[in-house]
Amino acid sequence: MTSAAACSQASGRIFRRDAVFTWSHSAFLCFMMVIYVMGSGMISEVSAEMSSERAFEFTDEQMSKALEEGLFTGAMLRVAHRGHVLFQKTYGTTAGPGTPAITPDTLFDLASLTKILATTPCWLLLSAPDPDILDMPLVTWFPESPHDKQEITPRQLLAHSSGLPAWRPYYLFSYLDDLRLLIRSAHDRRGSLTRWQNKILAESLAFEPGRGCLYSDLGFMLLASIVERQTGRNFAEFLKERIYSPLGLTDQLMFNPGQERYRIVLTRRGDPAGLVHDLNCRSMGGVSGHAGLFASAEGVGRLAEEILAALKSREGLFDPIRVRDFCAGPGFVEGCTRALGFDTPSKEDSSSGRFFSPNSFGHTGFTGASLWIDPEKELIVVLLTNRVFMGESDLRIKTFRPLLHDTIVSEIRR
Repeated sequence: MTSAAACSQASGRIFRRDAVFTWSHSAFLCFMMVIYVMGSGMISEVSAEMSSERAFEFTDEQMSKALEEGLFTGAMLRVAHRGHVLFQKTYGTTAGPGTPAITPDTLFDLASLTKILATTPCWLLLSAPDPDILDMPLVTWFPESPHDKQEITPRQLLAHSSGLPAWRPYYLFSYLDDLRLLIRSAHDRRGSLTRWQNKILAESLAFEPGRGCLYSDLGFMLLASIVERQTGRNFAEFLKERIYSPLGLTDQLMFNPGQERYRIVLTRRGDPAGLVHDLNCRSMGGVSGHAGLFASAEGVGRLAEEILAALKSREGLFDPIRVRDFCAGPGFVEGCTRALGFDTPSKEDSSSGRFFSPNSFGHTGFTGASLWIDPEKELIVVLLTNRVFMGESDLRIKTFRPLLHDTIVSEIRR
């Protein structure tokens, strides 16, 4: 029996609500055996023909136990390796007992994965014919910018090095924070965005642009607004026409999905399906550069495959030179893991686990979503959950996610 197979038979709780890892003693020893064998290079590559049920037995058990332990009510995991989808499986229901089961086309609220699956792809396209646009000053699009923000560039915004604050509860000042957000007119949304932009531009900077690193939702709100001013198109419409439609993903990646047409996972009790979890995005009509995107695991995976293909210099939607530029760290601040839009693995406690290559890139989402791409291994892992439905303070996903990625790598390589 292989070490991974032996581990899959171990019993015991995996995660308590206090986020402490609680495998049984035998399961812990088995997992450490897998890690030791991986490190010694004794595990052979799994073939694409191997059935996913057998090849990912322990991964599947971890997902099932997480569902049983109440980390989420619904989830979907998709693993692609060297151009082949080796594992794709759904777990649970949209909102617990008595609600519809998760299906392959079920949509999840991606939260901050919007940054790398909506905003960043827009900037990959905009910078392809004119790379200098990344270093143009903010005043180009916002003549009303105060002096301290006039020289902020899209590159700094993408790298979270603009100095803008991480977050502000702007939704508290919105008079439209209710269900009418889903049916607002385009005119109302433009007026709301203008108010938001004015608030962001009025914020005090945490540091001089380019001299620090502070993860900022506000910066990505501005990036979406710049896309609109640069193209003259609505952000969601530009995405659909220039990226999602050419890839055949309009039914798998979208803002404000209609609950009558799509099966959608819930993220907050009492909310209707399809209402974005992020309250700032909600008060902006459900469309923003920092949050608001809904997607299936296949949609996320296929867009990730397109990005990876460009990185490997294969012909596709994105320019390979631009993708390589975006995936490399901009070098504003030593030690910062942020590339342009994408995150990269931290040296310790990365959500990608311990075995993704240093040049990997990805992101996480507050709702319980994550995407990690390892160009060296040609590995893409998509994990979509509704962990916030169990309570926003329930952070067991932070323990679960790196462990899951470690197990996936071990099972691919055995």
